[in-house]
Amino acid sequence: MRNMTMLILSCDKYSDLWEGHLKLLEENWSDRGMKTIIVTDSPSDKEFPGIEIFSAGTETEWSKRLALALEEVDTEYVFLTLDDYFLIKKVSNQSIDELISMMDEEQIDYVRLFRRPKRASKGLVKNYKNVFWIDLKCKYSVNLYAGIWKKKFLTSMVKTPMNAWNFEVSLSKSAQAYGAKCAVSYRNEFEILDVVRKGKLLHKSAAYFKKHPCIYDGNRPVNTWAYE
Repeated sequence: MRNMTMLILSCDKYSDLWEGHLKLLEENWSDRGMKTIIVTDSPSDKEFPGIEIFSAGTETEWSKRLALALEEVDTEYVFLTLDDYFLIKKVSNQSIDELISMMDEEQIDYVRLFRRPKRASKGLVKNYKNVFWIDLKCKYSVNLYAGIWKKKFLTSMVKTPMNAWNFEVSLSKSAQAYGAKCAVSYRNEFEILDVVRKGKLLHKSAAYFKKHPCIYDGNRPVNTWAYE
C-alpha cells in the first residue's frame, strides 16, 4: 500500500482481542502491503507474523502512546483503527489507493471510513462519488473509527496527553483549529464488526463469535440489552 502505515491502537487489557482482530485482517486484507503495528502500553511477549508490537509504557496516557508510535512512522499517511474493530469484509487495494489519490489531489487531511455521524456529512467532494466533505462543527465529525490520516495532521492532534474518550471528544475542535480538510467515504471500503463496549462484548459481536468460534475464545461477558 502506497506511503501508508497501519496503527492498531490497543492496551494490554484488550490483548485478548489481538488474535481474532489479526486473523480477520489477514483473511480480508492480506495484500495491504504496509507496515502494521499494534500500539499498546505494557511490553508483550505475543508474536504475530508480519506484525510489530510497539509498547509505549504502562504509565503512558492513551494519546501519548499514539504520539510515541507516530515517531516510528516514516510514511505520509496513517491508517488508524482500534483493537475492537474487526474487519469482516474483503478490502480492495484499488479503492484505498483511490482515496489516497483523492487526498493528494484535494489536499485532504483525514478521511473517515465510517458513516456516522451522518449529520456531519455535507456536499460531495467533486469528482468522487459517495465521498462527502465533513462539517467540523459537528461533534465527533472526526472520530476514532477507522480512517486514513495524514501523519502531519494526526501528529498535531496528540500534543496533550488524554485518555481515549477525552481525545475523541477533542478531535473536531482541534481539527477546526488546525484548518483541516476532512472527508467521509460512504463506499464501505473497510467494513467492521464493532466488538466491545465498556469492556464487554456487544450482542452482535457475541453472535458473530458463536457463528465463527475460531475468531475469539476469550471470556468477556456480554453487555445487557438495556445498556445497548
